[in-house]
Amino acid sequence: MKKITLLSVSFLCFVSFITAQVTTIADSNIIIKLNQQIDDLVVQKNTNALDDLYADDFVFSHGSGRIEGKQGWFKSVANGGFLLRQHDSVTVELHPDIAIVKGKLSVQKKNKDKTESYHLKYIRVYALRHQRWLMISHITFYEYHEPQSW
Repeated sequence: MKKITLLSVSFLCFVSFITAQVTTIADSNIIIKLNQQIDDLVVQKNTNALDDLYADDFVFSHGSGRIEGKQGWFKSVANGGFLLRQHDSVTVELHPDIAIVKGKLSVQKKNKDKTESYHLKYIRVYALRHQRWLMISHITFYEYHEPQSW
């Protein structure tokens, strides 16, 4: 009887571990897709859709040192000329109700008379609020601008 109980408990622990791993992978994939979706919406200048994906207390720390909140960032998005915002090498560290996302972002942006390309490394933080993942922070900690070709 003790062997059966020990075997049952071991099996249940194994199943719980596997279920937790699958859930973590699924949640990470959801965050990775959401992360790219947000930047696709930035390219589209769709601040109405973005409003539901950024927390009201969102803070954007640019590579230049400039810091702005949600509404300031939305003004930049509306005026922005972003042609591309593509993520690469994205990793997700999950905690209860918090996801820390690290990755690289390649950006192409059209200005008045030129197109600039730059790449950045970032950390983003998402919080699970009211059963939805919302971005609460973006921090650019490295930025490289490609030389202009004439």
